[in-house]
Amino acid sequence: MKGAQMTDEQLALVAKALAHPARIRIITLLSAQTECRGHEVFSELPLAQSTISEHLRILKESGLVSSTPVGTSMAYCLASGVLNEFLDSLGAIATNTSGCVADCTKGSTR
Repeated sequence: MKGAQMTDEQLALVAKALAHPARIRIITLLSAQTECRGHEVFSELPLAQSTISEHLRILKESGLVSSTPVGTSMAYCLASGVLNEFLDSLGAIATNTSGCVADCTKGSTR
């Protein structure tokens, strides 16, 4: 895998930030644009502005989203580098698994 690997704590923080459908929707919205004003995000999601603001705060805390003041509003953008590091780190975990992981499911009664 290329790029720096995230620590376990960083992986958990980003995974937690991605663990809500509204935050996935925000990430998807931001990935389609270079920046998105707050009112654009609010108009795209059927949630209260305070709820969306909380989701944006969590995404910013994880490093997935950054914001810049523009006049009286905020412009949000996706920090694709963090998302790519997250995916690279997960990929490294997946490729570094031993045969034991695959063998654990043999004979399972799930």
